[in-house]
Amino acid sequence: MNEVVDIGINLTHRAFRKHWRNVVQRVIDAGVTKLVLTGTSIQGSEECLGLCQTWFEETGAKNLYATVGVHPHDAKTWNDEQSYAQMKKMLSHPLAVAVGECGLDFNRNFSTPEDQIHAFREQVKLAVELNMPLFLHEREAHNELVKVLDEAGAGSLPPIVVHCFTGTKVEAMEYIQRGYYIGFTGTICKKERGASLREMLPSIPLERVMVETDAPFMGFKKGRKSSEPADCIEVARKLAETVDMTFSTVCEKTTINAVDLFQIND
Repeated sequence: MNEVVDIGINLTHRAFRKHWRNVVQRVIDAGVTKLVLTGTSIQGSEECLGLCQTWFEETGAKNLYATVGVHPHDAKTWNDEQSYAQMKKMLSHPLAVAVGECGLDFNRNFSTPEDQIHAFREQVKLAVELNMPLFLHEREAHNELVKVLDEAGAGSLPPIVVHCFTGTKVEAMEYIQRGYYIGFTGTICKKERGASLREMLPSIPLERVMVETDAPFMGFKKGRKSSEPADCIEVARKLAETVDMTFSTVCEKTTINAVDLFQIND
């Protein structure tokens, strides 16, 4: 069976919370053997780590990992006296694999741009201190995001993945030139919304690509609005079709990318 890693799933979302074990088992049966749960707040990151730990204790298997971070939507909750230390403590957990989801979202501005930049800057500083990967979110804030990263200095930055990418080809190529990874969701499977992404995919080296669902968001299958992490297989299949490579090659290379970035080869 061809296996992939879903690098972004919101398993603590109410859509999954009550039956999360069934969701995980369905995913594994489908060939998605490792899942990275997305932490988007202090409390949410704690909950993600709790699910990872519970699954490991109940099964003895390391299928679930988590990121720890404060999403730009929640940047207004950042507390200089507590948040950095709380995240640092959580990131010492053996199943914590990256700082994030953090970044900038100037599309919706649920937190002010000033609050977003401050919280992002602090999380970049933490990732540099711990030498842990950054799991980034960016919407209509490409230049500002790059500016914050540049403040840290290219030589100081840890590995980076820009997840759930929906930007332009120019932005994608700048990320690639900087050595970042890019995560693509089921949006590439959508006829109209995914057209521009499919057009740019052949220009992006597969060595810099990862697959994800961002479930339950970014749904693309007919008959249901939400996505499931098991849909990650279909994302990989569409990616293979788009870049004219075999499905097995795409599965193998995107899995290697995720394993290398998150250091989850166990």
